[in-house]
Amino acid sequence: MPRGPVFDPLDRELFDTQRQRFDWSLLQNGSVYRYDTRFGLDCASRRLDELGYLVHRIDLQHSTTVVDVHAALAGALSFPAFYGKNLDAFNDLMYDVGEFRYGSDPDTAGTVLALAGYDALVNLDRRTADVLLTIFAKHARLAALFSHPMLCIVESTAHDLGPVNGRPVQTGSLWDTPPSSWPITAKEIVEFEFETTNADAAGMIEVIASTLEERVGGWARWQILDPVQLDGSAEHLAEPQRRRCDVVVSVGVRGEGDLVEIDEDIYRALDHAGLRVGSSSGSGYPFGAERERVLGKYSELRDLSEDQ
Repeated sequence: MPRGPVFDPLDRELFDTQRQRFDWSLLQNGSVYRYDTRFGLDCASRRLDELGYLVHRIDLQHSTTVVDVHAALAGALSFPAFYGKNLDAFNDLMYDVGEFRYGSDPDTAGTVLALAGYDALVNLDRRTADVLLTIFAKHARLAALFSHPMLCIVESTAHDLGPVNGRPVQTGSLWDTPPSSWPITAKEIVEFEFETTNADAAGMIEVIASTLEERVGGWARWQILDPVQLDGSAEHLAEPQRRRCDVVVSVGVRGEGDLVEIDEDIYRALDHAGLRVGSSSGSGYPFGAERERVLGKYSELRDLSEDQ
């Protein structure tokens, strides 16, 4: 039995209703979209899941090699063991995804690849980051012939991803209002990461410490790590006027209070100080293995009871 059309213009009343859906706001203009924040990506993922799409959400933030990225894709999309973990292999297997052989289900509304932390791949290998999205878009067009809508949404601060279909990746629509608060408990670890240059790293650390003291000094502890070189940054030729970011400064915060807008406050303070700031991110780790990993990274924030 052939799959029916995703949107049916022959039934005008139904079509008018269908065009009010969130997936229409994306699919009418393409198949690849970018969100600046994790909040935007997660909201879009949730709305598509509620519409019956199969959503594969993958966090690439801590990928250290391009092979790590391919391994994450292979695991989420149930690629076979012979997957070659390169762009040619991705191109081959994405056709099979469109035909419902891997990582997709004909009983769902469609297939979504939601990639959090996409800037990790952008920094590792910009060509791979761009070509991967182009490959996805090509196979999304083919999948449409099978009435199989496919979307790729990524969390990235890079405004020049692509081109995909001859133009940069567009920002995805967002139908949700960002939260007015970010409450955390004493058991939660929050990590912020800010990219900058080697020359600006010391100044960045000083400004971050000052901002944290002013905003959360009464109820939170924090630890600022030494700058870490961004993978692959030495391979790029920086434009002098742009001062390409080559290190990342990571900050762990722990306490009981509200962190709403703290990352924006830090960003504004850094900008006011004239320091180069690339991409930035903020993530909370309330429980589970990821929390333990972050606690291991920020040893000064670990309580004595947690070592027993």
